[in-house]
Amino acid sequence: MYSIPDPEPTRMQGFYRLVYRPLDRLTTLVEQGLLTLCSLAILAAMLLTTVDVFLRYGFSRPLGWSFDFVMLYLMPAAYYMAFSYAMKIGAHLSVDFFAEALPRRLLRVTYPVLLLLSAALVLFIGDRIAEEAVESFRGGETLFGSIQWLTWPTNAIISVSFLALAVRLLLVACRVAFFDEE
Repeated sequence: MYSIPDPEPTRMQGFYRLVYRPLDRLTTLVEQGLLTLCSLAILAAMLLTTVDVFLRYGFSRPLGWSFDFVMLYLMPAAYYMAFSYAMKIGAHLSVDFFAEALPRRLLRVTYPVLLLLSAALVLFIGDRIAEEAVESFRGGETLFGSIQWLTWPTNAIISVSFLALAVRLLLVACRVAFFDEE
């Protein structure tokens, strides 16, 4: 009895196995961490707001710091940290009107190109915000007020979220261009 050997792996199969799949798994782990932090930020914002309202109207003793804390740190985390995961599961808004009118072959070429352009733009934005976070950290920048809130954590939250989104956009572009079936 003769056995038929597996065909030689193509370059794309090697790229998939050695680069794409490990990067996708790592990005998925980062996205799960960001999504967990996002969920915790939403929970903390809800709890802080509830406690603040209870203390404000029940005892006329509101938490003087809760609004700033929620708006500076928790809301950016709740908003931005879910971007990459939403891209992975296809939860971002999309307008398919034009896509359905285009020929399938044209769409198969243009969609990855648009995703790559988007990844480059998001990476650029994330990089600029990261630079602002580093400068703010080095300068010890704070907001003026009764509590001097650090400004760099907000930029760091947004920057990490954008960098994860850029990697996910790149992965989706590769998947669409090389691995999806027609």
